[in-house]
Amino acid sequence: MKSRSAPFLTRSPGSWAATARQALLYALPLVFVALIAAQWLDADYRALRENARRRAQGVAGTMGAAAAAEVGELAAFARVNIGRAAAEGLDPPNALWRVISGYDQQLLVLIREGDQTVFPPDDPLATPKMWGEKVRALTGVASLLREGDFVNGWFPDASGEYYFECLRAGQNDARKETCLALNGRFIFADLTAVLETRAKAFPGWAFRLRDPFGRVIWQKGGAPEGYESFLQSGALHGWAVDVAGTPAPRHSALGRLALALPLALVWLLLVYQARKAERERLAESAARAELATRLSHDLRTPLANLKLYAELIARRAGGAAGLDRYCAVLTEEIDRLDALAGETIFGDQGAAPAPRLAAADPCALARRVVARYEKLLAASNCACEAHCEAAGRLRFDASAFERILINLLDNARKYAPGKIDVSISWRDGLLALEVRDFGAAPPPGAEVKPSHGLGLSIVQDLARVNGGSFSLSGANPGLRACATIRALPEGEAA
Repeated sequence: MKSRSAPFLTRSPGSWAATARQALLYALPLVFVALIAAQWLDADYRALRENARRRAQGVAGTMGAAAAAEVGELAAFARVNIGRAAAEGLDPPNALWRVISGYDQQLLVLIREGDQTVFPPDDPLATPKMWGEKVRALTGVASLLREGDFVNGWFPDASGEYYFECLRAGQNDARKETCLALNGRFIFADLTAVLETRAKAFPGWAFRLRDPFGRVIWQKGGAPEGYESFLQSGALHGWAVDVAGTPAPRHSALGRLALALPLALVWLLLVYQARKAERERLAESAARAELATRLSHDLRTPLANLKLYAELIARRAGGAAGLDRYCAVLTEEIDRLDALAGETIFGDQGAAPAPRLAAADPCALARRVVARYEKLLAASNCACEAHCEAAGRLRFDASAFERILINLLDNARKYAPGKIDVSISWRDGLLALEVRDFGAAPPPGAEVKPSHGLGLSIVQDLARVNGGSFSLSGANPGLRACATIRALPEGEAA
């Protein structure tokens, strides 16, 4: 029996490559999680940004509505005064001039009936020169109106923009068009007062009011990070309210860093655990190799001594009945133990040995094994019969065949004592070994698995290594275990 030294424990490049592969496998799901989380951060940022814009839009809408209401109120008051003056029976033009004077010439009035302009009169001496262009602008707007139309808006002027409103009622000769225009300088004083009062409800915000021509009419507070602009409608059609003050969500790398750092730490921890497990596995492998070396040294002497004493007993038996046979069985078992120790303890631990093909008679080998274990089987109230259909010698792994048969017999002896049938056959290059017991049958429909101990697992491994298979099925009564291994005719090369 040869002794084998323990392999020297080193950190080979292969172990680092395995760790790198493991680290990559760990990194892939973490990268996937990071991508999903980054998408979630972006979506959350977009949602926060949209909420901030909606809030700013609400604030701008509130300020714009207050400003539009003030302009509309001023225009409505002027419209009431114009209506009263126009309805005066004695001298409507003079009454209208008095109303206009009350607005310090900041109010323009246009009244048309049919195709005739009722006010202002077509009199260069009575109409201020500065009204000429403005009245023509209002006349152009009035000419485009249809019955029931009401339009408002703003038009520019050298002295400032004007807010106008035009209304048409009636058709053809009975139609009447009434227009007014208020100078922005008259409106802005009240407008800014209203905006100043309303802005107090939004501390920390900055505002700007821009006319349709881009000029800033009113401003309050500063905007260090810029304004958001919102167009208005109604009396402030074309105007824009700019607001700033909503804390804008920051789309910086801090959020991604806060996400990536824990993932990186998890990845490093997993890699560390993988390296630690690899080191523990190598240490355990070294310990097993050292144990195998010690067992090799410790078992070699007693096995040789047992074999020697078996030979001495056989020499001194002097042909005693049965004693020679017992010694032969003992010698065979010692040789088998020596071979098994060399394959399992002194070879690669946990790995089934590679097939060693040799010419042998499977039937004769099976009968020898049955005869060798006859006493053990009888002690367990078992009776074994072998039936052979394989003729002649074949090339196969006799050691694996013997181990398979011994494990199947031992399994039947332990779990189903009684009659045991062994059948050997050879067909299509496969040597089949079948062992059937006559124990209790499994329940109907139950799946039969090789779970009666370690022996059947060994049988399954040996059959697979030798190019065959293993199956366990119900025989009603009992179980039928069938293992196959590759076998060639004696004269055929492997």
